[in-house]
Amino acid sequence: MIQNLDIPDFLENYWQQKPLLIQSAFPDYQSPLSPEELAGLACEEFIESRIIYEQRKAPKWTLENGPFSESRFNHLPDTHWTLLIQGLNKIFPEIDDLLHEFNFIPSWRVDDLMASYAAPEGSVGPHLDNYDVFLLQAKGRRKWQISESAIADDNFETGLPLKLIKDFNAQSEWVLEAGDMLYLPANVAHYGIGLEDCMTFSIGFRAPSHAELLSGYIDDYITSLGDKIRYKDPAFSAIQSPGEISADTIEQIQGIFLSHLKNKDKISDWFGRYITEYLTDDEEPVCNTLPYEDFFYQMDKANYLRRPATVKANYLTSQNGEVVLFVNGNKLNTIQNTAALVKIFCNQHLIQCKSLQTMLSETNNADFLYQLYIKGYLELSDE
Repeated sequence: MIQNLDIPDFLENYWQQKPLLIQSAFPDYQSPLSPEELAGLACEEFIESRIIYEQRKAPKWTLENGPFSESRFNHLPDTHWTLLIQGLNKIFPEIDDLLHEFNFIPSWRVDDLMASYAAPEGSVGPHLDNYDVFLLQAKGRRKWQISESAIADDNFETGLPLKLIKDFNAQSEWVLEAGDMLYLPANVAHYGIGLEDCMTFSIGFRAPSHAELLSGYIDDYITSLGDKIRYKDPAFSAIQSPGEISADTIEQIQGIFLSHLKNKDKISDWFGRYITEYLTDDEEPVCNTLPYEDFFYQMDKANYLRRPATVKANYLTSQNGEVVLFVNGNKLNTIQNTAALVKIFCNQHLIQCKSLQTMLSETNNADFLYQLYIKGYLELSDE
């Protein structure tokens, strides 16, 4: 559990409002991964990795995208570079467990966990992100400088693939040691510098822009509209100015738009599919093949059922009280009287097998749990 964090106070006074330093959030924290293991991952094709290094001559900042050869790390300088590895929670269950320490925020807001290894003086430069983030110091010490002032559009470096700030004026400064954590709302400028070999885990909470939401819904919705529903003129008498677009016409157009945004069931159905697909990979989970009776036999011997990090699952309650399940962009047909099981599946990524014994005495629940397992949405786990 996160220590030294008053969750109600945090949500009321800090979340999406202002930064917060949480010292010893994870006391005596030790990273489950070493810098050498991160470097090894950066050589893999399926890993999203980047190296950012700073130099005195122009250009000051340079970005390289992986995968990298092993020899690349032998030719890096001793200082002023950073390795970034994206999506570690999708590879290591113990990293995924860390993400679920933040379950006081809706899970559909969670993106992934990125690791940042920095050599001494290593940094990605002063910048801002358009998402909320928790920065957990996993190894060594890193200095963070923060500015809550608005950054002018002309105060960003040009000609770089990074959105770096040219003239950065720090208002606050903290040094984080292993186990300390810093929360930053979206668009708060920050500048992290490694004071020694260090590693930081970034837990990001991304949200779609209004443009993404509107275009996503409209693109999906218009497929259900035919071309027979067309504009009709409002009642009007003989006009004197045929070249004018009248106020009544604009009101009519606005009414057309609003009429298509009133159906809450359609919006709910679309959003459930959209948001569970928003940050998922293109590949579907690998289906399991264990027969029905063998699955429950193995489940009796296992400690847990684990929902893999590649599976995004959320539910909503419809206006008629039905619990509707969405997984990785798909609306799943649930079996009758399985609402409680659906909620457990979405709310807990690690489910104790013993806790389901009473529930699984009902055939509907057992059948539905097996469906989730067969589709690859659950795995048997001893850890």
